Amino acid sequence: MAGKWLDVALTQLGKSYHSSGAFVAFVMNTSKIGINAKSSQWSPTLNTLVQELSDLKKIENSRPGDLLFWGKRDHPYSVGIYIGGGHFISVAEKGSVVNVQVLNNNWYPDFSGSVL
Repeated sequence: MAGKWLDVALTQLGKSYHSSGAFVAFVMNTSKIGINAKSSQWSPTLNTLVQELSDLKKIENSRPGDLLFWGKRDHPYSVGIYIGGGHFISVAEKGSVVNVQVLNNNWYPDFSGSVL
């Protein structure tokens, strides 16, 4: 599943989105992955995306396709999709353009989780 999801995400490189949540919701809706019985579409609202996680984990235990969140669980402010090898894809905070970024101490997520 993560492969298809990441393939869709990578086709969006360089495209503009108004938020990281809008980007992740687009990828998940296009991939038709993880949509539960409660809804037919993923919401771009970060709090809603957090509620859809099937399991929370430490960042160092993240696997490709997991969602990485910045902020508190009840008030996240950014989200990305983990690619692996310390890289993730998301909307850059400056410019609102999708790009591959590197996890680093200056921009390190607070929690991650899987979506089934």
